[in-house]
Amino acid sequence: MPFRRWLRSYGLSVEQAGSLAKRLPQYFVFALNEQWRNHPTEYALLQTVLSGPFESANARELAWMRYAAWLQRRVDEPMFAEAFGLRQVYVPLRAYYECKVKAPDSEALDDATPGRRGKSQRYVVDLETAIKGWLNQADKDDAIRVICGGPGCGKSSFGRMLAAHLAEVQTLPVLFVPLHQFDPSGDLVNALNDFLQTDLDGILPPNPLEKDNAERRVLLIFDGLDELAMQGKVAAQVAQDFVGEVQKKLLAFNRSDARVFALLSGRDLAVQLTKTEFRKEGQILHVLPYFQTDTERNQHAYVDEQGLLEQDQRQAWWQTYGGLKGKGYSALPDELNHGKLIEITAQPLLNYLVALSYDHDEIDFSAESNLNVIYNDLLEQVYQRDWGGYQHPTLGNIEQKDFIRILEEIAVACWHGNGRTTTIKRIAERCASGTLKRVLEIFEGGATEGVTRLLTAFYFRQSGIQGSEATFEFTHKSFGEYLTARRMVLELKLIQQQLTQHRDNPDIGWDEKECLKRWAILCGPMAMDDYLLSFLRDEIRLQPEGQVRQWQQTLCDLISYLLRHSMPMEELSPRPKFIEETKQARNASEALLAALSSCAWVTQTLSTIDWPSLEAFGTWLKTLQGQRVSVENPVAFSCLNHLNLGNCILSFQDLCRTNLSGARLVGARLVGARLSGANLSGARLVGARLVGARLIGARLIGARLVGTNLSGANLFGARLSEARLAEANLAEANLAEARLVGANLSGARLDRANLARANLSGARLNKISWDEQTDWQQVEGINTAKNVPEALKQQLGLE
Repeated sequence: MPFRRWLRSYGLSVEQAGSLAKRLPQYFVFALNEQWRNHPTEYALLQTVLSGPFESANARELAWMRYAAWLQRRVDEPMFAEAFGLRQVYVPLRAYYECKVKAPDSEALDDATPGRRGKSQRYVVDLETAIKGWLNQADKDDAIRVICGGPGCGKSSFGRMLAAHLAEVQTLPVLFVPLHQFDPSGDLVNALNDFLQTDLDGILPPNPLEKDNAERRVLLIFDGLDELAMQGKVAAQVAQDFVGEVQKKLLAFNRSDARVFALLSGRDLAVQLTKTEFRKEGQILHVLPYFQTDTERNQHAYVDEQGLLEQDQRQAWWQTYGGLKGKGYSALPDELNHGKLIEITAQPLLNYLVALSYDHDEIDFSAESNLNVIYNDLLEQVYQRDWGGYQHPTLGNIEQKDFIRILEEIAVACWHGNGRTTTIKRIAERCASGTLKRVLEIFEGGATEGVTRLLTAFYFRQSGIQGSEATFEFTHKSFGEYLTARRMVLELKLIQQQLTQHRDNPDIGWDEKECLKRWAILCGPMAMDDYLLSFLRDEIRLQPEGQVRQWQQTLCDLISYLLRHSMPMEELSPRPKFIEETKQARNASEALLAALSSCAWVTQTLSTIDWPSLEAFGTWLKTLQGQRVSVENPVAFSCLNHLNLGNCILSFQDLCRTNLSGARLVGARLVGARLSGANLSGARLVGARLVGARLIGARLIGARLVGTNLSGANLFGARLSEARLAEANLAEANLAEARLVGANLSGARLDRANLARANLSGARLNKISWDEQTDWQQVEGINTAKNVPEALKQQLGLE
């Protein structure tokens, strides 16, 4: 076409010219609407001719047409400064929904017991087909669907693509609402009004929930359940309240006919917290990755009648991407199809980031890849792409290290807000130092003069107005989490450096109190989550091991100081109110523990803290846990690995699903403790007291439990393979369905223990004691156990 040839004449490649030409129709329609709206007087004659008694209805239709054109343009906007948009590289997603399979009455046991809950099957569907089928069914009693998945799985991309497609084919009006720009409090109709009134460009249509603007049918897409937040409320409660309000309004609008449909999306955790609100089969759709290994498919036993999972969608994506970039990829490159990279390339966003880094050709993909290495490479690419070889006169001489530092501070400012957006004022408060203040002034000038794209083309963009200030948001939340983790690691480096100087010379550097104050300023305003923890662990894994060992010891010292003197919140200026101060002290303490845990993962050595008392750790853990508001644990419970908790008092503690792998619990008092689902692999529990403890489904693989008192403990379904249980007291313990493969039970007491369906293959049983009430008849693998006492052989009829 002529437009493509014209683009080629200006030096664009065949692929770039083709991509841009394909985007022209949507941009042209949108430009016509913009021209009419921006210059109304020039088209007054046409407006007069078109006016009539149905003008308001016509205006409403024109508004929806204008918005439809905008939705089309959104999916054609350049991705990460590429020549192509989402539409051209998008691969249709697959998903599954769960359907409960009723368990026999004999299995209707305690919910806390693994294998006792009603099992479920996963039914695989094409996501777009499933949503269209739901809309076509138009059931007034089934007007809501939820899409969930991890970061970068394609939830938001699917929502945008669906909105653009429905707008294009004019199936029904569709309104796309990013929830990080939405106030979820109060009435849904009013909240939607407030959202639509923030539209500075006049793109958004009239509120379809109002009587005067009612549509025969309309779809509302609410994207980002996990990003709902409100000061003074727990985020989980905000999400639950919002879902309840949506359901209540749908019932009201759909009394006689199916008029209003709602499609919600969010990360797994946010959806899990509202799961009880969605009881209909297929209401929650879990996004599946581009690819799953045979092991993963077999593990989940999918019902895949259409054979959708047989296709490795990565191959199609790379072929399309190669064509758009002129790289000629016919499939996923072989060097990216191994190890951890299989998991990474299976996720849409991460797969694309890998592609960018692969094209950059500076990362060795042959080894086990750390995702943070890829993000770092992208940071360098952004700097080089936007500024390398080209210096905009308003940017000044900004070096790469300053560019990255300003992005880190923006990320922290976003984290301290609602995790996504921030303002220039908040950034300024984070960047009060000389160098960063200079960079900020350049950034601010660029933002007001329309040069923001040079700085924000990849990571964040202007999103709206908060009060009188422009707000900026990360285009992908995971970028903010990565940059925040980088900033936390930088703070660890500064703390180590300054504390070392102070210990050498008390007149310089920071003491422990100053270190904790700095940490509280950085990590206090917002609690960590599992996603940020993952980035933090990977970032620490990239540091020299010798340095990480120093940090590990320093963090032990700071925690010891903290437990004796508390977090120095009184040093903050301005000092928060008491309730906020308490919350921030808790957040900063948890982040300190998370950093220590991450260091221990790297060094694989014990973290020895000088506990002020035997109950100090248990008391501190209680403050970090707080009152449960869901079945999910706080991040702190994932960070107890490799802790030295010898002789600590933890009786009756709630430690369900904690990560205590590699921990030292020698002589610890855990009487009645709840450890169901806990990971104690490799932990040392020699001489520990676990009388009456609940260890249902716990992982104790390779754990050392020599001489441990487990009498009356509930170890149903626990995994004790290769565990050392010599001389352990297991009298009256429940070991039903426990895996004791290769375990050492020499000299253990098993009087009246429940061993039903326990697996003792290869276990050592010499000198064990038991009585006539111990039931050995259902034990599995007993014939391969080692050193089985003669009396037991005779009892079981073994040769």
